[in-house]
Amino acid sequence: MRFLLWICALTACAGNDPASPRLSKTEARLPTPLAVTNTFTPNDTTISTSEGAPYHFCNFWKSKASSCLQTKVPYVPICLSGEVDMTSTGCSAQPAVTGPLSEQMLADMDARIAAFQGTGARLMVRFAYNWGPIDSTSRDARLAVILHHIDQVAPILLRHRDLIFALEAGYIGTWGEWHNSTNGNDSASARKAVLDRERRYFGGVFPILVRDAGELVQYTGNLTPPADFGIHDDFYASSATDAGTWQTCNPAAGYCLSGYTTSQLATYGALVAAKTMFAGEFPGVAYPPLQNCDSLSAYSYRYHPQSIGTQAAPPACALGFSNRVGTRIELRRATITGTPVPHGRLLVSVTLANAGFGRVLRERPARLVFVSDGKVVHEYAIPLGAMDLRRLVSASTPEARTFEITVTLPESFPRSGSVTAAILIPDAAPSLRQPAYALPFNSRDQHGKPVFDPATGYNVIGTFDVT
Repeated sequence: MRFLLWICALTACAGNDPASPRLSKTEARLPTPLAVTNTFTPNDTTISTSEGAPYHFCNFWKSKASSCLQTKVPYVPICLSGEVDMTSTGCSAQPAVTGPLSEQMLADMDARIAAFQGTGARLMVRFAYNWGPIDSTSRDARLAVILHHIDQVAPILLRHRDLIFALEAGYIGTWGEWHNSTNGNDSASARKAVLDRERRYFGGVFPILVRDAGELVQYTGNLTPPADFGIHDDFYASSATDAGTWQTCNPAAGYCLSGYTTSQLATYGALVAAKTMFAGEFPGVAYPPLQNCDSLSAYSYRYHPQSIGTQAAPPACALGFSNRVGTRIELRRATITGTPVPHGRLLVSVTLANAGFGRVLRERPARLVFVSDGKVVHEYAIPLGAMDLRRLVSASTPEARTFEITVTLPESFPRSGSVTAAILIPDAAPSLRQPAYALPFNSRDQHGKPVFDPATGYNVIGTFDVT
């Protein structure tokens, strides 16, 4: 017994000496608690996405898909009078269309839309029989012919539904813009027939955009925005009524509403924008009351344009305006706390704000990804209830919202080394799960590096060491 006590005295047996620095095996294996907080600053420009962005004209029958990707929302008017340039001397110069579309045209249309698969783009489509000017040579087609053509193109659009950003109602009148029809289609009955047919095929699939608010009110008979329909305002912020967009009586477009005011239709347009989609273009006409920078910004936060053709945006505001058209999500702050070891738990919180005029339209379940040594070591599907980006409201002063995710790490999680955490926001459509369709955070980290990696679709929120 004395011998054992003597040995302990020499070796300071653990547990016998209160001053002993030794730890038990359990205590020695306790992981170092993690607490990482990163703050971020906005990018100078918005990363274009198919969720919403300024659009660029694409000459459908003559241009390759690769030449139409200036933004991720190509505007695609499709001439139905022939596979020709979408110009007045191309489409409008063709003979009047009086019968079905040819099988060759339908096959070519199918192939050209399919060519956009994987590019990161969604198409804003309009079908038309002419491209101006407003005169008797800009012929549309008889109503029966139009309805049959809708039947013919519907299978193509539905087959490529994931690639369609929106469908403009089209077909009728000059530019397919629902005015100055040469075949008597400027009537409530003709327009209802077209919208009914389009709604039958595409309702709930992608938005159907109508030119004027009055046309939608005429269609429904009330000021309740109808599901499935939005507005394309092709004279955006360029006159007191945007050239009829909010006008109660537009003889060229074939409607005249009694009992409504311009103010009511303008308010109705804002409700439509909040419910479905608002898009349009600047026509290049100066209108100072709405085109000074402050007024234009306020107007756009009222109508939330998801896509606008900005070739003619006011020069003083052009860059600042186009940066906010559509969806712009900014990462403000990210915090990672917990025990980063196998079976450990991490609490990840990200603070986001929507600095765009538009919003996230589609359900986009996100994923939390951990990468070490160039390999994904764990990927966690974030429940939509924990991070639904559709809750990010568009406002002149963006309201930041913090989303919190708790994740339990697997047995295979690294026991040492550096780990990077990222948020991946893929497209919900299975056919568009490529990085090109992932939603970016428009932010830079503390070193000025963009958090979004277009090669992977990852938004990096932080890096930490496992010890």
